Amino acid sequence: MTALILTSVFVLAPLSGCFGNAEEKAINPAEDFQIDFVDPTDAIMKTGEWHDFTLEGIGNAISTEADVLLFVNGSYIPEHIVYGGENTVKGRLLTTPYTTDVNITFMNSKGESEIIVVPLENGTPIVNGKDWFEKMDFITSVCSDSSKCGGYINRWMGTPNPAFERGASFFQGHFEGLGYETHILRVIDHGNPTEPESLNVIAWKEGRRDDCVQGMGAHMDIAPPGGPPGGGTYEGAYDNTAGTVAVMLFARAFVDVMFECDTFLALWSSEEEGLRGSNAFANNNCDYCLPQDKELEFYINMDMMGISWPAKKASGDPFPYHAWSGPDADPEAQDVEITSVLEQVHFDILKAPRDLRIDGEYGAGCDQHWGEHADLTLDVHEDTFGRSDHVTFRDLGAQTIFHLGAYDADYSAYHSPSDTLDNMASVVGGQEELEKSMEFVLWAAFLEFVIADQNPNVRNLNA
Repeated sequence: MTALILTSVFVLAPLSGCFGNAEEKAINPAEDFQIDFVDPTDAIMKTGEWHDFTLEGIGNAISTEADVLLFVNGSYIPEHIVYGGENTVKGRLLTTPYTTDVNITFMNSKGESEIIVVPLENGTPIVNGKDWFEKMDFITSVCSDSSKCGGYINRWMGTPNPAFERGASFFQGHFEGLGYETHILRVIDHGNPTEPESLNVIAWKEGRRDDCVQGMGAHMDIAPPGGPPGGGTYEGAYDNTAGTVAVMLFARAFVDVMFECDTFLALWSSEEEGLRGSNAFANNNCDYCLPQDKELEFYINMDMMGISWPAKKASGDPFPYHAWSGPDADPEAQDVEITSVLEQVHFDILKAPRDLRIDGEYGAGCDQHWGEHADLTLDVHEDTFGRSDHVTFRDLGAQTIFHLGAYDADYSAYHSPSDTLDNMASVVGGQEELEKSMEFVLWAAFLEFVIADQNPNVRNLNA
């Protein structure tokens, strides 16, 4: 009997776990969280593209790192964390072309978490250098087949110019085709309707709130014949067809984003004649001008795009890249919150080098910071630099960002007949290099806009 009892103990001992302290069931994120409607461990994400997600269960949550953006109801989530609820939460994930790893943390209602590593493949970014180049080529090329090239050149402002009117109509059609409420703002100060002081294309997107406004723009006019310092131009590829096409691409990307404030996307005229176009929009009382009863929170300006880091000069030095926030009233302190957005985008999300310098100096001096930044390749900081349409909105108290590539001594074709798309590609080492440079600044400005929109401290300085 003793032998039988001992034998039974030995046989049953390994089975005691089945009836004793059973192991807790492992976390299974797929029960409550999916990416593109599949188990997140089976999903594959693509760089720079939108991906849908769903999250269920009260107390459950997902979180991402800085370079994987979360959107719910069309809006960016600054905290990078989304909580489940009684109803299914539907949202979107967005990587950048510079994201290398996607690690999503899933947390259940008990506080237990698991990191999900999602494979990442090259995608077609929602704003990209290839699309920019193709649109640039269409606009600047002249041929007999209007389906292959538009020939929207010679866009000089200030005299009766059918070419400018034709270009403005084309740009207006682009925004209208994307669903924006779009207007041509024609301001005539001297009584002659054939010679408007300014002719701007203004596209509007309604925000969630009705008490604020924000915007982005670029000037679509180019330096007229005889203009200094290079004698004027006809393509104005770098100054500023490049910025014009950038705003057109942002309009396409913003269709899928919901903003807090009413948003304008504008193509200005008469920048080369003294910012007359943006001033006309900001200081006239029309239904589609800048609203005088709403807080103007921020404005982002795109002028002279693409000849910039990571592209390199023939010498091997990289071209300069400028992204300046303002106003910069106190050179010893940070004046505006949008500077934090500027730095977050470039260094935390896009992972640009923070202190890349050359042996020498870039271009012409800009302001009181020039002694510190003359040799800095990625010149990302607060600055008083003017000379473009952001000044119009900065003067009204808006926080601003101004994007600019090489200028003056760093680009010899500035305001000259040589300012063509072919020349732009040539000076940076080819079309592929130009597309890379343009793609970086496109993503910088896109991210700045969606993040600033959700930052409550990016407000008018006079508010």
